[in-house]
Parts: sequence; C-alpha cells; structure tokens
Amino acid sequence: MFQKGYKIEYMEKGFKIFQGYGFYERISQMLRKVNSIEERNIIDKTLYHVRKANLDKVVLLPVSAQENRLLREWIDYSPNIFIPFYNPPEKVQKNSDVTEQMEQELQELEYKGLKLMISFRNRHFYDKILQPILEVAQSHNLIVLMHTGWPPPGTKKPVLSYSNPVDMDVYFNSFPKVKFVIAHMGFPFSDVAIALATQYPNIYLDISNLPYMAPIKLKEILLVAKDIIGTHKILFGTDGFVPEMIEIAVDYFNKVDYLTKVEIEQIMGLNAMKLLGL
Repeated sequence: MFQKGYKIEYMEKGFKIFQGYGFYERISQMLRKVNSIEERNIIDKTLYHVRKANLDKVVLLPVSAQENRLLREWIDYSPNIFIPFYNPPEKVQKNSDVTEQMEQELQELEYKGLKLMISFRNRHFYDKILQPILEVAQSHNLIVLMHTGWPPPGTKKPVLSYSNPVDMDVYFNSFPKVKFVIAHMGFPFSDVAIALATQYPNIYLDISNLPYMAPIKLKEILLVAKDIIGTHKILFGTDGFVPEMIEIAVDYFNKVDYLTKVEIEQIMGLNAMKLLGL
C-alpha cells in the first residue's frame, strides 16, 4: 500500500544516489510522462491511476503489522476494488502464539491470502516460524505470496541472502494444497522460480517490479517461462514506489509484441481471477 506523501519527488529524492543507473533514469523519465492529480487522499490518488490503467481489482499487500491496521481504511473506502491480504507475525515474541494471533486477526476482514516478508526479517524460507503460519493458511484456504529476489534499491538489509525461493522447497512439498505465489518471478533466481513452478502445480509466479526495473530481462524470463510452463501460472503485479507506477506497469503489456493477445489477457487478469476465485 502507498503511504501519504509518496510522490514522484519523494522517489527522486530517496533514490538520488542511483542517478546514472539505468532503472533510475528510465523510471524518472516515464513518471514525468504520467498525468496525475494532486494528492488530496492517497487512496483517491491510487484509485485515479487504477481507473486510468483500466484495472478492475487490486490486491493490497501489507508488509507489517502497522499496514495490516491501515488496510481496513482502504477496504472500507473501496470494497469493490481492493482485495485484502494479511502480513502474518513473522517475528518470534515472548508469550505470543502465532496461530492464536492469526486466527483472531483473520476474522477482521475477508482476507484472500498472506504476504510473507520473512526475508526482510533476516530469516530463511525454511525457518520453523513458517510452519504454524502455513498451517493456518491451509486451514483457511489462503493464498501465500512471498517476497523473493531483490529488495528495493538501497535497502539496508541483506535481504537477497534470504530471498532464494528454493529455500521454501520443504514447505512447497509439505503443503501441496496451499497455493504459493513467488513474487518478482524470483529475480535474480528466476530459473529456480520457474523450475519450482514446473515441479509443483500449486506454485505461481508474479511479474511485479520487473516491468520498470528490468523490462528487457522480463521479456527473457517470460519467454523462458512460457516455453516451459506456459502462461497460465503467471500473474500481473505492480509493486511501485508511487501510484503513478501502476500505469507504467500496465503500459508495458500494452506494448508487448512477443506474447499473443490470449497470453497477455491471462497474465493481466484471467489467471488472477481464477486463483482468487473471482
């Protein structure tokens, strides 16, 4: 979810140290071409760009307990557009029961899935704390989307060291009924992500972040994935720094010439609709 004050100027200031990098120059140029509105309400601004991008539904992915609490405001504001996921307790706390906490908090909204950020907590995907989390996901029929691969540029944590999706292999095997989504197609572990999606019927891949961070690489990854598993397990995603980036991610697929119309429609929504039961 976007926070109040997330503007183009914020991105340029926050990422100033990356001037001269291809991704920075490309994103800055594209953002300046997107017509936007002054931020009166960050949710209004997000919906403005969602409508301009012709998107019908948006999955909200909180990354902390604080964002779990903020989620309700977004859902209440536009329940027909926003679909809530839940960030489970990924830190061990004294006198706390992960299962009990999740069962209680999952009653607050009609969540469709979980967003795992465990690699940002300096924990590998095989960490035992995920066992009760995935047991709850299985009992509630929740999708599990996990951050994998590279973190946002400038992240001051060794996230990449904990973000190889192969570390989740033991749980992929133990929870065959849980549908897992490997975010960012696992990049730079994309070959591993595709191999896992080939091995396990319950694994999907999303392309979030890649349309503007690495568009040339995305083409290569999508063609490899198509060659091996097809396009029915690939999901569209944005994961931008500011709401304007929603349009940039969609526009990437408006210009794709290496996939068929049917394949693009699958990635842009039909696959997600089936996965989410819409």
